[in-house]
Amino acid sequence: MFKQAAALLLSGAALLASSLAHADTVWAWSYSGSGVTASGTLTTGGAALVPEDILSISGTRNGQTILGLVPLGEDSNFLYDNKFVNDGAYFSEAGLLFDVGGGDAGHFNVYFFEGQHFDLQVIDGQAIEIPISFSVTAVPEAATYVYMALGLAGLGALSRRRRGVATSA
Repeated sequence: MFKQAAALLLSGAALLASSLAHADTVWAWSYSGSGVTASGTLTTGGAALVPEDILSISGTRNGQTILGLVPLGEDSNFLYDNKFVNDGAYFSEAGLLFDVGGGDAGHFNVYFFEGQHFDLQVIDGQAIEIPISFSVTAVPEAATYVYMALGLAGLGALSRRRRGVATSA
């Protein structure tokens, strides 16, 4: 019985690992600095162990809804690559560019340079650069919780079975 339960748990873990390796990853992020707060989610195609394209972004910045990423090459006033990596820096010196209302005044560039994250906006040709404290965590998918629940149920059944065998002996 123990071998069957172990095999079941191992196969569940293998399925989980394979689904996570191929699934999009949602990241909850937030940042704050002098006069600025922002939070939301962004999605990458995987675990972002190497720089990956950001597929989507949502959230708010100072109460304004983030409308999405600015496509590469659309705004020449900013240097951005819209890539993310889960390494503590999170962005390159180019960073990501998101839109809260169009045009330069509605575009915000979040990037990492010389050990610091920044929020950059250009208004009438003037750059407003604010040092920020940036944090991010992966959001577990529902499948992760299902596999965890199945594993715990299997362990509970195995434990119950063992107790039944021990008391009848």
